[in-house]
Amino acid sequence: MKPNKRLSIALLTTATALLLSACGGSDNDTPPEKELAKVSFAVSDAPVDSAQQVVIAFDQIELVKHGQENIVLDVTGENGATYRQLDLMQYQGTDSAMLISDQTLPLGTYDNLILHILDESSGSDLSYVVNERGQIPLKQPSQKLQLGSFTVDQNGVQRFTIEFNLRQSLVENRNGNRFNLKPHGVKILRHGNLAALSGKVDINLFSAGQCQADSGNFMYLYSGHDLDSGKLADNYDALVNTATLPEAIIAPYASTDVHWSDGNYGSYSFGYLPEGDYTVAFTCSGENDDPEQYQAFTIPNPAMQLHEISIVADQNVQQDFTDDTAANTP
Repeated sequence: MKPNKRLSIALLTTATALLLSACGGSDNDTPPEKELAKVSFAVSDAPVDSAQQVVIAFDQIELVKHGQENIVLDVTGENGATYRQLDLMQYQGTDSAMLISDQTLPLGTYDNLILHILDESSGSDLSYVVNERGQIPLKQPSQKLQLGSFTVDQNGVQRFTIEFNLRQSLVENRNGNRFNLKPHGVKILRHGNLAALSGKVDINLFSAGQCQADSGNFMYLYSGHDLDSGKLADNYDALVNTATLPEAIIAPYASTDVHWSDGNYGSYSFGYLPEGDYTVAFTCSGENDDPEQYQAFTIPNPAMQLHEISIVADQNVQQDFTDDTAANTP
């Protein structure tokens, strides 16, 4: 097994972000400048039902590259702490918290980015969820969240955002006494081809049919156009789902809740979306969507409340939903 190369990280604070600045090893360990690039990593999230806080204590960040030493970044927080706590609920939409700023890394494709997390497995209560039942422990199996590959090239300073879609990645156990954090729904997204989607939703849609106006209002986002609206699925994890899936079911790329923002409209937002074609659909019956199991929620609900959109890099796309406008229906 290859030994690990450790790099220390010091905490810097600004009014808008938490920055972790890193420096490399000795000159003898550093490849030629043409083989290096500066990279920054940030974290953001899409909200989860009924949670007021989702606090994670990041201990280390490990980068795995085939045939080379693993790079382990030892995170230090305020007052010399050997971890950094972040409440992901504070970084929604296009908001993010910078974990690593301008870190010099060798070029090439990395096989894995692993977030090391302090949780109850290590005798720690530093990672937890706060909801209507109080503070509930958050557990990360093996204390490592393995997020897969990413590539560093020569195109200037590169910034990546680790996007936590908590409606997909945060799973409550059967006893309701612990949450587990899973890599499903957590993506490493590279800036430069990213955009955002947001809009208003007429509150008359909130109480359609048997829906209750104060709950269940969510947006679901799917990749592509010309989709069969009868095949749009709620969240599920194909690796653990035990429910019968209809043929040609279409899994969501992401989902988010609709906030009641003023007297006549709610609002929603998706941040850090890769450019491309999408279909966005509203449902007033999306409450308590199990992130692991397909539940056959009605999407869209009311019928016809979906729109086809195209996203171009660096754009903020606005798509509103009203009760008297029929969307583009496949």
